[in-house]
Amino acid sequence: MVKPIDGAVRRVNISDVAELAGYSKGSVSKAMNNQPGISDKARAHILRVAEAAGWRPSARAVALSSQGTRTIAFLLNRSPDLLASDPFFAELLSGIESVLAKHGYWLLLRIGHYDTPEDEAQAYRELVQSERIDGVLVAETRVDDFRLALVRELGIPAVIISKPWAEVDVPWEGPTSPGGGMDEAVGHVVEGGHTRVAYVSGPADRSYVMFRTQTLLEAIADQGASLVGIKPTNASAEQGFAATEELLNQRQRPTAILYDNDQMALAGCRAIRSRGLRIPEDVAVVGHDDLYVSKWFTPALTTVSQDIEGLGARCANRLLGILGEDVEEYGPFGDPKLIVRESTSPVAG
Repeated sequence: MVKPIDGAVRRVNISDVAELAGYSKGSVSKAMNNQPGISDKARAHILRVAEAAGWRPSARAVALSSQGTRTIAFLLNRSPDLLASDPFFAELLSGIESVLAKHGYWLLLRIGHYDTPEDEAQAYRELVQSERIDGVLVAETRVDDFRLALVRELGIPAVIISKPWAEVDVPWEGPTSPGGGMDEAVGHVVEGGHTRVAYVSGPADRSYVMFRTQTLLEAIADQGASLVGIKPTNASAEQGFAATEELLNQRQRPTAILYDNDQMALAGCRAIRSRGLRIPEDVAVVGHDDLYVSKWFTPALTTVSQDIEGLGARCANRLLGILGEDVEEYGPFGDPKLIVRESTSPVAG
């Protein structure tokens, strides 16, 4: 029992146990109902605190808790206008939703640009403490990503979309070789005579950029080519255009440019043509993601293809499996591969 200020005695509730144990109400609920998403150490501590306080959840609360919210959260730290212009996430969300809807789950999508890690962490804490979600999908991991430790601390089931740079104890889904396709791209452009290679990347701290950069450098060394520039961007078409102009202004101009997504590659094509240069004779262009529009561009874009919709579906499927749903068994996820089209060919003679 708890004695309030007015002297009346009231029954201990879940909020009291959460405060005494130092965990969220969601974590207390998982511990008391033997649900996944919380460490054994945290579960044991919460159970001891609850027993000492003389609290057990009511039968009705247990019944409601066992049903869960049937809602999965997906938080994206991006400006909404930047996200709206990136078709990658439309395909990814389509894959996620295809699995969640089949199992009767909802997707809670929160998009916002957080100025500090503390602001972003608070967004996760508020969602978990609101008890509105059963799990969370984590995208675009970074080097030393605080979110991976945070979801464990909060006791919320989570799955990472694509392989993180460092080894972590949070499950992930995606290709085992995230830099795959970059080596094919380098080999392809060098075979065509384009030996001065540049790379227009996404944000430098992203895991996928680290993997692709690593593969790119190894491939350039193996092929005996020259790296003439790496330009990190926010992955937008605008910054892809600006980065291309900077590369073309160099004394040692690239004869091939690899981009981290197709929209930057298409913007780069415009920058190249504005200089009176020809694609692919003067500058070969390679994109990434094989978005639908890429094959309809002139020249049709050579790009590294990956199954974006399938990636979203696998991540949602893995998370629902952790939550105890009866889900499909998937085979190995294929690595990215090069799709050769018209934007690459031998250098001008």
